[in-house]
Amino acid sequence: MKRLFLPLALSVGIPIFIGAAYLRRINDPSLKGKDVANYTRRIPLGIVRGTLLDRKGRPLTMPEVRWKVIQFNLRKEVEEADLRGLRILLGKKFKVKPYRYLGFSDIKGLSQEDVYEVMKHRTFFRSIEVVPTVRHKLVCRECFHTVGRTTSDGEGLFGLEKLYNRHLKGELGHVILKVDARGNLIDEPKVLIYQNPTNVKTYLDIDLYRLADSLMAPYGRGAAFAFNPKTGEVYLIYSRPGPYDTAASPDASPLLNRAIAGLYPPGSTFKPFVALLALKHGVIDTTFGVGCRGYVWLGRRKFRCWSIHGYTRLLKAIAQSCNVFFYNVGVRFGPDRFVKAVRSTGIFGRKFTPLPEEVPSRFPRKARYYGSVLNYSIGQGEILVTPVFLAVEAGLIGNRGWVVLPRFSPLDRPETLRVDAPDWAYEKVREGMLAVVEWGTAMASRIPGFRYGGKTGTAQNPHGEDHSLFIAFAPYDDPTFAVAVVVENAGHGSSAAAPIAAMLIREHFGLKELPLYYAWRVNAGVSERRDTVDRLKLLDELERETDM
Repeated sequence: MKRLFLPLALSVGIPIFIGAAYLRRINDPSLKGKDVANYTRRIPLGIVRGTLLDRKGRPLTMPEVRWKVIQFNLRKEVEEADLRGLRILLGKKFKVKPYRYLGFSDIKGLSQEDVYEVMKHRTFFRSIEVVPTVRHKLVCRECFHTVGRTTSDGEGLFGLEKLYNRHLKGELGHVILKVDARGNLIDEPKVLIYQNPTNVKTYLDIDLYRLADSLMAPYGRGAAFAFNPKTGEVYLIYSRPGPYDTAASPDASPLLNRAIAGLYPPGSTFKPFVALLALKHGVIDTTFGVGCRGYVWLGRRKFRCWSIHGYTRLLKAIAQSCNVFFYNVGVRFGPDRFVKAVRSTGIFGRKFTPLPEEVPSRFPRKARYYGSVLNYSIGQGEILVTPVFLAVEAGLIGNRGWVVLPRFSPLDRPETLRVDAPDWAYEKVREGMLAVVEWGTAMASRIPGFRYGGKTGTAQNPHGEDHSLFIAFAPYDDPTFAVAVVVENAGHGSSAAAPIAAMLIREHFGLKELPLYYAWRVNAGVSERRDTVDRLKLLDELERETDM
């Protein structure tokens, strides 16, 4: 009896255990629906994302619907008959790429005209179907660096596509197929396309982009940034070259957004900020003046000015971009004090836009030697800034010490940046920047009947020709537009960057062009007045009247 107990127990217990395990398995809720998923296949139709719009509601991006031909897996003789009929209909050869597990094959090598022809005769085929594919299309090619692009999975890769990915991201459309174990179709296909509910309206202006692109085309490389310093609304963030510029070489870094990631010496565009700090810290006052002979000596090294300006005070120094004046300011500061004064403002080493690819501007933590401060005072040396930094600098001075940092849409939270200095110091610097345009280095870019402040800059480039820079705020009395333009290897700031900035200002404010004969008379008068000695005397008299 004992010998029979163990076999009897096993013969009864094992079936009970197996049955219990089987019942538990088939009643497991986590497995519910997996039998359906085993024979359900999905064909992705493409990415559906929200549309980016400019300030006037014009699309920067939009979904583009295209069509493709696929063949479902049916009986072999049916598939071959349909393919023969398709070749006869189109009169051309094509390739068939099978996806047997997914239950269909792609028909490759067909144009959209061929696809439309298949649509007309769809009822003659049993295994052929035309399905839509959705592609995310960039409408404004000049806006590439701002808008960015998406991955194949529909995620924003950089630019506004990445910044607003959470709002723009849509669901993929699919063709739902039911197939058997061999991948053959067993039911009618279903087409599902999901629409994204959210579009994002930005502050950008397509007209400014197209104008900047046409003006920058002769130079090949450069950037421009424009925004409203009172609200932070970004109108323009342009970079050239881009990936669509066929003449651009890979060495030109066409994917680099130079407006926020291109680093340049600021050159003379940094001088208004140096003047503001000098007035704030009491290094100079409004009566301070120097005699410019075209150079100064520091030890055995000669630091040159671009011209001989004679006796120069602050207004004339900014208007005529006198290096000697600012050399003296740097010496009065001293290296350590100068570096400390600049870094205490907090504008270096930080980002100004919410774009993740922005690169902060750089300023040295200490001067390497005493002569460094002379280079720093004219915007040279180890100082590297981005065009967005220069635009914020122009907005700060034009707004008398505060600016709302650039933002691209109402989805971005406003942030205010302040640089404390006396109101009279800001007014003196603003007057100097107005003089730059009225009778200074940017006089050729003056807009009759419209006042704005600006500053030209020529940044030394060890790798080639100097870079041309210009910053401006407009209108002068109540600025709502701050702009910075950098043109690489274009020479002086007054020759390339300043005219481009002036045209952008004209476009933004809707100012009419000058008649040709009047423009010629103004430019002729400019060249004549530049060569007169009496004009320098007039400048000195204007400075004395301003100081009084």
